[in-house]
Amino acid sequence: MTGAAAIKGRDGRLVPAQRVAPLHDSVVINSRGIGAITLAARLAREPAFEGRVIVAGKPVSESRQLIDGCTLRARSIDYYAAASGTDRATILTGIYGAEWRQAETDRQMASVARMDGGRARLVRVEPWMSNKGVKRDRSEGAPLSYGVRNSRLMAALNERAAACGVRFDDSGASSHDELRALSNGKNTLIVNGTPKPINGAAWQHQPPAPKHFVAAAQMTFTAPRLEAAGAIARQDSFIGIINRDGAIDMSVFYPFKDPLSPRAQYYGIFYRIVRDGSEAAREGHQRALRAELEAVGDALGLAPDDPDETAAAAWVPVSPWSFTASRQQGVLDLSRISGAGAPIITGDGMTRAGLGAMAAAEALIEGSDPERAMNKALSLYRRLNMVQAGAMAWAPGLTEWMLARRPKLAMLGPGKSRDWDMWAGAW
Repeated sequence: MTGAAAIKGRDGRLVPAQRVAPLHDSVVINSRGIGAITLAARLAREPAFEGRVIVAGKPVSESRQLIDGCTLRARSIDYYAAASGTDRATILTGIYGAEWRQAETDRQMASVARMDGGRARLVRVEPWMSNKGVKRDRSEGAPLSYGVRNSRLMAALNERAAACGVRFDDSGASSHDELRALSNGKNTLIVNGTPKPINGAAWQHQPPAPKHFVAAAQMTFTAPRLEAAGAIARQDSFIGIINRDGAIDMSVFYPFKDPLSPRAQYYGIFYRIVRDGSEAAREGHQRALRAELEAVGDALGLAPDDPDETAAAAWVPVSPWSFTASRQQGVLDLSRISGAGAPIITGDGMTRAGLGAMAAAEALIEGSDPERAMNKALSLYRRLNMVQAGAMAWAPGLTEWMLARRPKLAMLGPGKSRDWDMWAGAW
């Protein structure tokens, strides 16, 4: 299934374009990231934009380090495939080669972890989501998600976009005037695919400085004692929380495959919502998260895989969950609108990037407002993101109490998102 039929689902209620009359005849995008390249691929295949979609971001540089998100919800692939006019198998082959099964998650487990002397003890590990017993109009046994290095996914999607007719510019153009000079159309839209504003573009409104941040630490793992530890099985993922100093540190561990790290079988991340934005707070939280990451990994039977090369830390601002508008005149703030809320914490960043890009593309093709289309399509993801932020930062005691006693009940809300097509593909 390809094209418009592949993006039908309950998560974003994305409606294919009616092809009325585009307001723009060309697009210049300043990023080769996931949302940007998904938008570029979709528009490049549309006759009204053919030959006039230009991507001016830096070429993808692949390294073993886990920079940016690694949780690839299977639903994301629907959007990438629809954008490039292909099928899921083609996208997966482009990312992993023929053996993508190692990276699949079929069941998600959860538990509270308690730290004692630098070691983690898992209180009660139970499943909270499975690809079995699904609704009648969805396929039994469909994978829930994949673990992927972000730069590997970007490289694969960039290759697909080139095959769709996207033009790439390596000149280093980044300012508003430089980007506009690349256009070969008469009415060009500049698309900002990065979180930072574009130099030289006039402000439409300047958002207030962020008050909260997400701190994170992640790395790849081998699985030498997975079966002996007995907490999870192959093709299981794991969510674990630690109540540290009155707030939740949350972790996820997912099956993982990467040609640059052939021994790695899992990746793991620990993260926390933080109010204090000082450098000392940043360093302290990232240090604590890294220690928890290794300790919980050990409790699962995992071992760090070349952490000097694969580990990375992150510190990203939290933005409002409400309607998000572009900050600068004549610029579509693709990345900012897609990522509104608390990044990282719900593992849906790559999905939201794909959904937001497809919503924007269909709106641009029919000549309607891409900002409104994106905000509407992303509303359900933002709502669940806000609920999880509250559970982590504003109700940590209740969250820990529930998860320690009844993991499946505690994860009931996130678990229902499987029925809303927010994990496995909508087929």
